[in-house]
Amino acid sequence: MEQVKQWAFIFEKDQFFRLSLNKILKKYGFEVVEIEDFSELEGRKKDVEEGMVLADVEIEVLERWLPLIRKWNDRFILMTPLVSDDLTLRTRKMGIQHILKKPVEPKSLRRVIQKFGFSDQTKNRSSGKRREGFRCDQKGGEDG
Repeated sequence: MEQVKQWAFIFEKDQFFRLSLNKILKKYGFEVVEIEDFSELEGRKKDVEEGMVLADVEIEVLERWLPLIRKWNDRFILMTPLVSDDLTLRTRKMGIQHILKKPVEPKSLRRVIQKFGFSDQTKNRSSGKRREGFRCDQKGGEDG
């Protein structure tokens, strides 16, 4: 039986952060594609459905691409340096269920990946149920 590729699409301007995410995701068994615009996902419906999108973009960009993002909101992770109540409220209204505070910690990323129900390459023990609701998987505002 042929193994299905698990895709991770990264939309991130910072080269160092892209490189770091790329390395982590490849270690977890993903095929990684760096994108510069959400339009690059339009022809890759199956890949996104079997993968995920990680993006650090302004809220205005999210709003502009909302119809596309809503198709995969259960496969979308917003990454941001500051998680605020206002951002949480706005993204919840958009249907975005996952936010990770930057810099993204590998353990926090792995927890989100496991919620997506990927294969055992990421050591997943998924219940098979689709999780509804909103998750902020890292605390915001603290200095480390």
